[in-house]
Amino acid sequence: MIFFKALATIALATTFHYALAQAEIRYLSGTGADKTVQWDFYCTDGMNSKKWSKINVPSCWEQQGFGEYNYGHVPLNKRLNEEGHYKYGFEVPLKWQGKDIQIVFEGVFTDCEIILNNKPVGSHQGGFYEFSFDISSLLRYDQKNLLEVKVKKI
Repeated sequence: MIFFKALATIALATTFHYALAQAEIRYLSGTGADKTVQWDFYCTDGMNSKKWSKINVPSCWEQQGFGEYNYGHVPLNKRLNEEGHYKYGFEVPLKWQGKDIQIVFEGVFTDCEIILNNKPVGSHQGGFYEFSFDISSLLRYDQKNLLEVKVKKI
């Protein structure tokens, strides 16, 4: 089995795993604050919003100058509708074809929707804990894959 991993605070943690005894892990995100990977990013509201730019992953978008930094300080009459849209292109080796491939998110805060090559993969609601999806049938082995993650800040 192959695992793609991505790390996140509001970002992602993505891995590929390859059978338990011989798991192969490939990070699509970086592995921490000092080792990040740049993804395309769009924030729907707040600072630096409504335009595509780059963001380091894993990270918290507010700490990189996007959106509105307001966790726990939102007036009762104001609902947060802010979303972060992440995109990342990657290739997989042809030798992975026919293998079980999982994408693993080590954490996304809070709710998110995952799309691969314009097809829905799944969603995650609330909490910052690991979750995964089987993406074996959605991968392209002959061209670049496009992973999209839409995160709602609720």
